[in-house]
Amino acid sequence: MTFKLSILLIPYLLFLLLWLIFSLVAVYHMIKFGFKNFTTFFTTFIFVAVSLALLAVSYSFLMQIDWDTQITIFENAFNAKLF
Repeated sequence: MTFKLSILLIPYLLFLLLWLIFSLVAVYHMIKFGFKNFTTFFTTFIFVAVSLALLAVSYSFLMQIDWDTQITIFENAFNAKLF
């Protein structure tokens, strides 16, 4: 069975979409229901900054990979001789 390595990006992109939704809900709740002071805005800024930094690091690692590479699994696995 052979497939392109880029197929593995689909679960990763689905995870990023779910992470984006949860992050937007978290930021909304921090701003809407948090105390209106410096600490709330500072922690919201830190949360967004760290999230963007993680996305940037992830992007830099993903761009180093050749996504057109073919991956072969289970090659000759069913033709193996037992004895």
